[in-house]
Amino acid sequence: MPGDPPVFPAPILREGLVIGPRPHYLSGMGMLKDVSVSGGFGDLIAVFRQSEPGERLLPAALAIACTAFILLLFYLDPKVNTYTYVPQEVIYVENWTNDRTDEEILQDRWQVQCLKDKLETKRREAMKELGRMSGMDVEQIEREAEAARRARGEVEVERPAGLQC
Repeated sequence: MPGDPPVFPAPILREGLVIGPRPHYLSGMGMLKDVSVSGGFGDLIAVFRQSEPGERLLPAALAIACTAFILLLFYLDPKVNTYTYVPQEVIYVENWTNDRTDEEILQDRWQVQCLKDKLETKRREAMKELGRMSGMDVEQIEREAEAARRARGEVEVERPAGLQC
C-alpha cells in the first residue's frame, strides 16, 4: 500500500529462525523529510530583510544576551561558595624561667598528668554508664581490658608522694 511504512526484509538467524519484519523507526517521522539547514538559514535571512531593522534586532539581541547570561552563570557557579573557612589554630605557650629546678619541672608535669587522668576517668565513667544502659556487663569488660593490659606488660607509674590531684 502506498501509505504504509517501508518494510525491510526479515533477518534470518544462524539457527534457521526468522525474526518478523519491523518497519524502520524514521519512517513514522514524515515531518523531517522537508527540513534542511540551508532552508532554515534562508528563511531567517528573508525574515530579517522583510521587516524594519530595529524590529527584529532588539529581540535577537535580547535572546543572545539572555543566553550569554545563562552561560556565564554556568561558568561562574563552580567558583562560588567553594571556600571553606578553616579557623586558625591557637597555640598557647607558657613561659618559664631558666632557673627552675628539676623538681619544679616534674611537679608541673605531674599536675598536667593529673588533669589528663581526671578527664580520662570522667570519659571512662560515661562509657561505663552507656554500657550499662545498653545491657553490657561493664565489670567483665573492664576485667578483660585489665588482663589484656597486664599481658602486654603495661604498668602504672608510681605517683610522687606529695602529689595532690
